[in-house]
Amino acid sequence: MIPVLISYMSMQWHRLQALREDDRGMTTETLIITGTLAAAAVAVLVLIVNSINNRTTQVTDSLDP
Repeated sequence: MIPVLISYMSMQWHRLQALREDDRGMTTETLIITGTLAAAAVAVLVLIVNSINNRTTQVTDSLDP
């Protein structure tokens, strides 16, 4: 029974090693989606900063006599 278990565990270990060596990284679809989401996040950040700058200009103008 023990030799069978050892053989099975050895076979599974070699399969795991083969899967690790065949790791090719991210797919093209994943890279496109990630890039699009990053660009959208930068665009939203730019809009927020512009909105804050416009509000500060309005507040400054209203404080000047």
